[in-house]
Amino acid sequence: MVYDSSLMKDQARFLTQPQETLRAMRGRELYETLGSLGLNHTHYFRALGTNVQDYCAQEFGIDLGRITVERFFQSDPGAKWLFPDVVREAVVAGMTRKPAYPRLIIRDEHISSVAYDVPYVEENDANEELRHVAEGAAIPESEITYGDRVVKLEKLGRGVIASYEVIRRMSVDMLRVHLQRIGENLGRNLDARLAAVLVNGDNSGAGTAAAVLNTHTANTWAYRDLVAGFNKLTLEHYFTPTHMLANAETLEAILDLDEIKDSALFDFAKTGNLPTPLGVNLVPMADQPANQITILDAQYAVQKLTEQDLLVESDKLINQQWDRTYLTVVTDFAIIYAKARIVLNSAWQA
Repeated sequence: MVYDSSLMKDQARFLTQPQETLRAMRGRELYETLGSLGLNHTHYFRALGTNVQDYCAQEFGIDLGRITVERFFQSDPGAKWLFPDVVREAVVAGMTRKPAYPRLIIRDEHISSVAYDVPYVEENDANEELRHVAEGAAIPESEITYGDRVVKLEKLGRGVIASYEVIRRMSVDMLRVHLQRIGENLGRNLDARLAAVLVNGDNSGAGTAAAVLNTHTANTWAYRDLVAGFNKLTLEHYFTPTHMLANAETLEAILDLDEIKDSALFDFAKTGNLPTPLGVNLVPMADQPANQITILDAQYAVQKLTEQDLLVESDKLINQQWDRTYLTVVTDFAIIYAKARIVLNSAWQA
């Protein structure tokens, strides 16, 4: 979907109509109108100040917590047109709730193509330094570069295989539970992609790889290594460390450090709340590269780019054809400030 100004005006015009006008539109008419504007029922519910559960109760007399999928389709001719977004929003809830990536990115920006020219700044000390400027002399400049770093987005997808006979007696609420879990697994895939991009750089070229700092002792983690990484990002790169990513094995090593186990500082042993070494949020990341810790400033390091939000095969769902339903999204991550993260590496040879 191309996000041009005329479309955005049409969207705003539709969503800001009086609530009685919006409520008068329902069923197929509403479904097709939202589709033509690049909107979904979530936008519609937000404009009404309601949610899917309350809307179904008010418009169709449906309690999503109790009604089965079969009774949902039998309840009202207009109800079935809502079902694709019931599915979509359940998956989206899973994709954004449990995975770590939403709190590790600057923003999720919608773009109009699968190839995106990334605006960025090449920082170096000589160009960034403020200097005394004599009358009439040239002022030092920082340049925002555009056009020679192209990130190409990929389509990611997953199929849901289930016949209508399998799900028709299931409650809509329980179906949403299963769909949320599918969304969580899709979100983990995005976490894995983000972890790789933060270490190796995005697909625009090798110039976006992270700076690597070896531990003081090969194949060993020590508290001083965390301090060294913190200092490098803070004092050399002049960014504020906000998050520290580690896989399961590395996380165990960090949590076993005497400084981290100190119960006067952290209460992980009692509460399960992860410690915050040096005030930095420790984030378990299953697919973080082994023997490496990524320390980043989430306000500057990486941006998520989305050409297509989560798409479901709506026609199949409306017509109760569930044998194979596919969920797809076109997205990827782009490095914005390469120096806004560093990688600590313990796998080196003395």
